[in-house]
Amino acid sequence: MKRDGFLTLTLRSGVAAAAVPAHLDCLTGAGRPSPVLDGGRIDALVRQQADGARFRRIFHARRSLGRPGEQHVGFDADEEALGLSRSYQVELGNPEAAVRVRESLRDLGAVEQCQLQTLAMAPLDAGPAPARARRVLTREQALEPQRRVRAIEALAREPGDAAITVAVVDTGVVVGHPEFQRRCLAGYDTVDLGLGRLNASTRLVGDSRGWDYNPYDEVGHGCLVAGTIGARGSRVPRGLGGACMVLPVRVLAAAQRDAASGRMVGVGALPDIDAGIKVAVDLGATVINLSLGSALDGDDANAAPPHGAVVRYAVARGCVLVAAAGNSGQRQMFYPAALPEVIAVGSVDALGHRSRFSTWGPQVALCAPGEAVAGVGRNGYQASSGTSFAAPFVAGAAALLMARARRRQQPLDGAGVRRLLCATARALPGGASEQTGAGLLDCMAAIEALDASHAKTR
Repeated sequence: MKRDGFLTLTLRSGVAAAAVPAHLDCLTGAGRPSPVLDGGRIDALVRQQADGARFRRIFHARRSLGRPGEQHVGFDADEEALGLSRSYQVELGNPEAAVRVRESLRDLGAVEQCQLQTLAMAPLDAGPAPARARRVLTREQALEPQRRVRAIEALAREPGDAAITVAVVDTGVVVGHPEFQRRCLAGYDTVDLGLGRLNASTRLVGDSRGWDYNPYDEVGHGCLVAGTIGARGSRVPRGLGGACMVLPVRVLAAAQRDAASGRMVGVGALPDIDAGIKVAVDLGATVINLSLGSALDGDDANAAPPHGAVVRYAVARGCVLVAAAGNSGQRQMFYPAALPEVIAVGSVDALGHRSRFSTWGPQVALCAPGEAVAGVGRNGYQASSGTSFAAPFVAGAAALLMARARRRQQPLDGAGVRRLLCATARALPGGASEQTGAGLLDCMAAIEALDASHAKTR
């Protein structure tokens, strides 16, 4: 789904640009989008073809995070090399000129990349709607997914570590929920979509305009995800991340896609999501869960995969990235799950078969339970289904592995976490395949494998 009248643009290294403020400063009023970018050919082109434009930097500089009005100053060499310091959101004066302006900008030597801005969704229901199970579960039913991935044994062996932070980059979290007491860090809200309708079928609801850093969940999706990772375990199973801390980063606003059903979804602009991922990295997240996604722009043969630069930045700074594969039920690539640096997670049913809604393909690393998963709702508790709720099992397991490695002073990075999780995954019917990846997550086996590798190096 495209966002009418908005582009993303990356300048080539060395191209001079105006002092355009960062997205985070524009959110709070510490900066205003700039009407100029280069003072030359780019500005002249957008004036001529689209009645001008407003520019803002997508990313803040790491060393300037939290300095109002200065968050566009001080990018380091890594941020420059990856293009983060050179990436902008472009809001055109004439939305109908977007395709023409994109093609014209691509012809300029100063422009490295330019494309139409798209929107990501949660849940990722590009095809048939994912199964939902909002019924009340018994305690035994609620514990069943944890038992299948041997979470209880894993938490008995490794309780986790409060020094490990798992960022839930999603619709936010209700921090005051009893299950999240003393489990959540102060979060961020990078959403800035305006007000009203995004298009003919999608209407924004509630807080969709920024102006605050309160990551309050107006959809419920982020709460469910965060609960699987960090719930205290009062009335739902204890979060698989154990003693880890949860960092809520709200990048998706609440929207209503079907007025008749009243169904709420999370929707976010890719630059807002990228800004949120970078915030999570720069605030020290060890693991980042991304239960959201979007497909490539099928109308643009030159479109780059979404989130590529910021994901490479996260990996370079030692983060483990986990994402939901999607709920289309088809062989399809959703991003960020399809990026090679990200651990893509599919969903399986109680018999170990791919859930009918689970998106599949070569990008799927492994699977976890994603049907009737008991979780933390905005107002109480509920059970839901989708790959969105399979991914946090893997994110929680990654947090336990990182905690175990830290306890043993054993080096472990995202690639190492992927190897451990995939090598120890439990075989499913049909063996390793594009349908279910390496198999079913086995938390205890992964910890045992980490311990065994540590013993060999001593």
